[in-house]
Amino acid sequence: MLDADESVELRALQARAYGRAGALNEAEAARLRELEAGRARGAERPAPTRPESHATTPPQLETSTSIVAEGGGPAASGEVGATGAAHGESALRRHWPVVVISAAFAVVGLVLGWLIFADRGPAPMHLTAQQQEWQSAIVASGDFDRGSVRAMTQEEGVVIWFATKNEGADVCLVLGHEDATAPACTTREQATIQGVNATLAKPVSSAQTYDIQAQMFLTQSGEPAVITRSFITSSQSTSMFASEAEAEAATSLAERTGLDRRTILVVGYDDEVPIWTGIDTSTQRYCLVYDGSMPDPPMVCDDSLMLADADRTLVLDVVDDGETTRYEYQFGYGQQYLTVTRGWESDDAAGE
Repeated sequence: MLDADESVELRALQARAYGRAGALNEAEAARLRELEAGRARGAERPAPTRPESHATTPPQLETSTSIVAEGGGPAASGEVGATGAAHGESALRRHWPVVVISAAFAVVGLVLGWLIFADRGPAPMHLTAQQQEWQSAIVASGDFDRGSVRAMTQEEGVVIWFATKNEGADVCLVLGHEDATAPACTTREQATIQGVNATLAKPVSSAQTYDIQAQMFLTQSGEPAVITRSFITSSQSTSMFASEAEAEAATSLAERTGLDRRTILVVGYDDEVPIWTGIDTSTQRYCLVYDGSMPDPPMVCDDSLMLADADRTLVLDVVDDGETTRYEYQFGYGQQYLTVTRGWESDDAAGE
């Protein structure tokens, strides 16, 4: 027969063993079997006033009898005393897979969270031996926080580094090539809102330089995002070219057509074929030229004095394999743009 304390202990163990999320260790399961056996022995002795009744089933135990055992249907309340040990072991066996699966999901969740949200930063950029020397010189200057200098990308051989100053309060964009560096720094707040810009001029020849421009913003996570662009400029011209080959083509075009080299520039492309504009040296007329790589390229000119008009258009028709392509370039003080129309057909196309 169980006393009051043992009855309370029995009900607690039964609730943990047979409840929806119950689980017992070996010692607790053994104690449950011991208490249920003691209660069963007490129930076998008939009570003087209620000989036909078994011991009263605790409310918690009645709830537990709705649990479906591994081998069949619901266990009846009258069988709990005789099969308590089996039910305890069954409950333990039943809940161990749930515990293991829950733990596995927790581990997977932690791993996925680390992969998605961990702040690992961009992969380090591979530097040549010479570029590593440039970086070592930047680090040795002492202008930036220790360990903060890291290479992000390069443009036409110019390396772009990210660094910080003042213990991380300021962020910097550093462009470097050989002995030339171009640093630019600002606060983290300004870099997030407006970004930071830096430009470095890399010599191409005695008269031309590669202008490398970089702009850096900070993402919401604080990581740098960089945009780069480059073009060739000349001290003798205001024109800009995308590459050395394009700059050389402009020089050849000036020799073939008589256009002023200082005024020649690319206004658009038809696939990979450049469309040029420039001012004729002898007549001062404004001209539109197709390709320019041939000795006598297709070209049309207008009076450059009419540039003051708001809307002026140069129209050039080029026939290739019987198909006409029209190039219309609008210029003046307003918006300037090139329109390419393939398969152009018009009665006055030849006259224009």
